[in-house]
Amino acid sequence: MLNPLIIGHIIFGLASFAGALLLAAGFKDTFHTLTKLQQSGIILTVTGLFATLAFAMGANGNWLATIVFVLIGAAALGLLVWPGQQASRN
Repeated sequence: MLNPLIIGHIIFGLASFAGALLLAAGFKDTFHTLTKLQQSGIILTVTGLFATLAFAMGANGNWLATIVFVLIGAAALGLLVWPGQQASRN
């Protein structure tokens, strides 16, 4: 039987998942122009949201979903940070 706390983590985590993807997509071209404090805030937000959702999935015993959300979170962070790395090298 599912614990209500886990169900809440999954429901709110899915909403946060969508928001984190939109945040990463929205800043992907201008991320490198933000201050380090703003960049750190966005990175911590995206990481925390994906970690919360992956934790809830893992606590429920769904390891495949945990791995999928960790990979999607890593891809979203890579999408967000990579153009900034590329722009600073030029």
